[in-house]
Amino acid sequence: MRCVPETALEIIPMGAGAAFAQPDQAQSSYLVRAGDSAAVLDMGAGTFNRLLGEMDPVDLDVVVISHLHPDHLADLLALRVYMAHGPGLGHPLEVHGPPGLEERLDVIAGGENWAGVTFRDLQAGEGTLLAGDLVISHTEVPHLPPTHALRVDHGGRSITYGADCAPNDALPELARGTDVLLLECSWGIGDLVPGVPHLNAAAAGEMARRAEARRLVLVHGYPDVDKDAAVAEAQAVFGGPVEWAREGQPVHA
Repeated sequence: MRCVPETALEIIPMGAGAAFAQPDQAQSSYLVRAGDSAAVLDMGAGTFNRLLGEMDPVDLDVVVISHLHPDHLADLLALRVYMAHGPGLGHPLEVHGPPGLEERLDVIAGGENWAGVTFRDLQAGEGTLLAGDLVISHTEVPHLPPTHALRVDHGGRSITYGADCAPNDALPELARGTDVLLLECSWGIGDLVPGVPHLNAAAAGEMARRAEARRLVLVHGYPDVDKDAAVAEAQAVFGGPVEWAREGQPVHA
């Protein structure tokens, strides 16, 4: 694995697409690294192969799944085979996620064993876990209950990933003063859809403004989203730097 300097913190989008994506996109997954510590936040379809291009999953400290929608967890099935029957055999890996994650995957995997993977439930409401030298804090946000936004701190730097969510008060509090805030932008410059808990560009910009984030990175837009227009609208509301995530390109805190 490529070692990141101890004083640095970076996040690499393995996939930043939505529940269906463009041909060159993968679904949600983000590799966070500092020094020789590494965590993966979500593991949607198409992202396990990309992770292999960055590092051996054996060297991960933890995988954290924000919620139980398939576009955030589907490639855990590939991880299972790697850890139970492939190069990961004998190297236990913890996967933290909402209650019921293992049971949901078992239905698809047909009862195959999960040797090499240990599932841990994320604490309800909010909590903290350690991943090597990374401190990962989480809090519930409105989406599929429960969905957890995730903040990673290391060496005075922080990166916050909002998962999928509707506008809410919990995320700006979790992300207060964060260096990098990754927020979904499912609807682009379109209107929010009542009863469908996702963000548009204006809502993402407002969440970043309220969090007093230093930088906003947009992710999880549907294929018809005009990314340039979304960035411009989010920036107008936020007042700080905004960009759309590029898969495979590190973002440094």
